Amino acid sequence: MTLENVSADHLRRVLEQVEESAASERLMAAITYKEFDDVTQKNAAELYGYSEGWASKWFNRLERLETEPFEAVVYDEPREGRPTKLSDGQHEQFVEALHNSPEEVGYDAPAWSVPLARHYLAEEFDVEYCERHVRRLMSEAGLSWKTARPEFHKSDERAQKAWQEGFKKSGDNLDNEYTILTIDQTRQVLSTLIYAWFPEGERPSLPVTGAWDSIKLLGAVSDAGETFFLPCAENFNSDTTIRLLDALQTEFGEKICVVLDNASYFTANKVQEFAEGTPIELCYLPRGSPELNPAEECWRQLNQELGNRLFDTLDDLRDAALSVLDRIEVPDVFTYLWP
Repeated sequence: MTLENVSADHLRRVLEQVEESAASERLMAAITYKEFDDVTQKNAAELYGYSEGWASKWFNRLERLETEPFEAVVYDEPREGRPTKLSDGQHEQFVEALHNSPEEVGYDAPAWSVPLARHYLAEEFDVEYCERHVRRLMSEAGLSWKTARPEFHKSDERAQKAWQEGFKKSGDNLDNEYTILTIDQTRQVLSTLIYAWFPEGERPSLPVTGAWDSIKLLGAVSDAGETFFLPCAENFNSDTTIRLLDALQTEFGEKICVVLDNASYFTANKVQEFAEGTPIELCYLPRGSPELNPAEECWRQLNQELGNRLFDTLDDLRDAALSVLDRIEVPDVFTYLWP
């Protein structure tokens, strides 16, 4: 197993001592991979705009941290005869690559980032530029930093409409003792930077941490405008889903109709077998349809409140999150589920 002998704490201690951004990215990707059971090498690499092969190469190299000084492991090895800048032809090729998807040149990434462009230059042309220079080259090539419009994966408006109509008919057939609940999950880390308004002409800076420790929350919104949130100590799995369903029955009564997405820990056979022995009705949303789940609005308000803040401990973060969720504006379930 990759990185089996190097702990996440060891990687964090090394991260605190490195100064080069490329080395920091490698360590952050490795920490992400070690920290979360459901994150693969490919997932960890994609977070930083790199390929699975890149992760395999560097994660194997980071194994040497157990026996070698970190300086000899995390920094690029010097190469003789490295060119100092791009030739005119290489620059043209670089610009052309930037105006296509990274997938066109073999990277598993949806869009270009400065670290990915920098990695491309080093890998393709053996030219090493600092991030500031790469950012300038990207700007000169006609690219600008912006946020993409959301496009929900595999969402189908007709399928969503059909599901809403079908769900309304099913809801009409439920007896009056049933409570309709929508559930969802989220993770919150100690610091997350989000968009905010700052005075023009100023370059804002906010404290963050390189730690990837997180709290995990499962949440529910009822058709009566009530909410229920359950902190989880471990990663989401079928057992945590079953505990949530059991807790929801205790809170709202035995008869509950639960609307949920298609996450593997929600659709697991173990979860469905548990529900079969109860009055619980499980209604799975169409794939790629988070906009139909009102619980997502709870997380949006939570992110807005907790963003751009640094919490010292997970206990502080958990207390703040639960405090925010206790006073959010609860979304109306029916405006999401029924047309």
